[in-house]
Amino acid sequence: MKMRSVFLCLPVVFLLSGCAGSPSATSQPEMTFADLQPFELKVAKIEVRDDYKPPMKAPNVEHSFPVPPYISAENLLKKQLVAAGGGNVLRVIIKEASVVREELPVTGGFWGAFKHEPAERLKAQLIVGFELAGQQAPDIVTGTAEVTAKRSKTLMEDASAADRDSAYFALTEELMHDLNKGLVEVVAKSFGKRG
Repeated sequence: MKMRSVFLCLPVVFLLSGCAGSPSATSQPEMTFADLQPFELKVAKIEVRDDYKPPMKAPNVEHSFPVPPYISAENLLKKQLVAAGGGNVLRVIIKEASVVREELPVTGGFWGAFKHEPAERLKAQLIVGFELAGQQAPDIVTGTAEVTAKRSKTLMEDASAADRDSAYFALTEELMHDLNKGLVEVVAKSFGKRG
């Protein structure tokens, strides 16, 4: 079975400025993925595994998210991929779900007081691998595929904690959208039960 991989790189700049009406960290909606149609795959079993180990230190910040991208990705994969019968096992491996914070140069001194500039960039990368193997010979991989998604957002220098949480949520939501698109373009077409 010939496998394909897809590389999705959709950079997005999201400028946030502080304001009194910004949502609080507890007001973000829950990502249930209820609006997405699951995929029935021609496999007997689907195993989702999270192999990503967050460094838990700067410059990485994904562990600071209310719901880290690796948890959202695992939830999406378990919800979207449905085993519909077959002789193989599909292993789904979250290889990377990182978000790196990068400081941006801002104008200092007298002129800096009159400017409102982006001060940091959040660069996210999600990589999910797929391995097809037989139930009787699980160590023999007969097919592979990979989905990669990248997103970025920029925060203003006066961004509040609520602004940051909003950016974290939006960044994760966009990554999950890209991951689901990759599932359609790669996984469903390779293993899908229905055309």
